[in-house]
Amino acid sequence: MDVLKRLMQPKWIGGLLLATLFAVVCFFLGDWQWSRYEAKADRNATLDRNYAAEPVPLSEVTDADGIRPGADWARVELRGTYEPRHVYVRNRPNDGVYGYEVLGVLHTDTDGAVIVDRGWVRNSPDGAAVLPPVDDPPSGPVTVVGWVRPYESTLGREMPENQVASIAIEDLAEETGVAPATAFVRAQTETASGAAVDSGLVPLEEPDRGLGPHQAYAIQWWITMVLGYAFVVLGVRRELREEEDARDPEAAAERERVKAEKKKQKVSRWDEEDA
Repeated sequence: MDVLKRLMQPKWIGGLLLATLFAVVCFFLGDWQWSRYEAKADRNATLDRNYAAEPVPLSEVTDADGIRPGADWARVELRGTYEPRHVYVRNRPNDGVYGYEVLGVLHTDTDGAVIVDRGWVRNSPDGAAVLPPVDDPPSGPVTVVGWVRPYESTLGREMPENQVASIAIEDLAEETGVAPATAFVRAQTETASGAAVDSGLVPLEEPDRGLGPHQAYAIQWWITMVLGYAFVVLGVRRELREEEDARDPEAAAERERVKAEKKKQKVSRWDEEDA
């Protein structure tokens, strides 16, 4: 009861208000972390549904605005003919090593020009200024099976011929001179004349499925909400104890003596265990 009465004083009411503000901040930080966890869980659910599904035409999972909702990483099948050159995406890591992602322009009858990410190649031993040797795209009709992906944001960098800084639709349109489809495709397999095409490129890393620590962080923030109130209560209890000690210094001295004795006994037990 003494604690409750003391909490009604203006000084401690201010403390309670600060503790409430702290709790509100912790709640929203926890809610933000939880939303990030849910977004990654939703992404994984989409991956599980789409990644190994039967391939469908690109037009079924894209429209004028890009990839349709819920169709990210949908598996698609394309048929067309590659332009005889590649476009290289610079500074791309794959399994911890930097190199280039190699893009082809596939001209199809149904979807127009589609950018296909055919794979990865490490930097040339002569340095990043020299493009590594890569076999030309296959000539003639090609069937590509892969996953539909959204374009990246442009980095606005001037790049050498046949290179781009990111897989951005505006950069690729300028570099290739064509209007690409509203999403690009990461190739899984390529087939020409009934046989698998060996591009000599390294397959790209599989999509990240990690959920990260966001769920744990959310729970930690929500648990932390009570700390402000705990500090206020501890402060009130300490203030009451100090006032009691001031009224009865002999009792306070006795408590300190007992506390010191217990501490001495504990230290003695540790010394005996170490001996």
